[in-house]
Amino acid sequence: MKEKRRILWPKSKCCLKKFLDLEFLAKYGSIAIIIGSIAIQSLNIIENKNFELSFFSIIINLFFLVVVLTKLEIIKIDSLEKYLDSLLKIMIFIFLLNFVAYLFANDLIQNYVYAPLSFLGAYFFFLLLYKKSI
Repeated sequence: MKEKRRILWPKSKCCLKKFLDLEFLAKYGSIAIIIGSIAIQSLNIIENKNFELSFFSIIINLFFLVVVLTKLEIIKIDSLEKYLDSLLKIMIFIFLLNFVAYLFANDLIQNYVYAPLSFLGAYFFFLLLYKKSI
């Protein structure tokens, strides 16, 4: 009886796919992580904490946002198209490096807020890189 009800369900071994749409998470999660990073750096500039480094981080994150929006075909930049996969791999590496650095930081907000956000960002970029239907 149980098999008859499952005929119309897609065959999948992943139980998370029943509850979460990975395509939606990869699209909007990656955009949200980058916008969150830009917002955090903007707050650092407002509070006069590491002005030069925060400004540089905003510029890099804006470039990352353009890369993600180009990958999602929201904007179209022809000169960037052939480098998208390489740039996403670099972004994954940078966010994983940030994750490790935030884990060993002395500040608790970096350990418990910024580190998971960096890891989620790397995961969402990984989904964008290897998911063909996005």
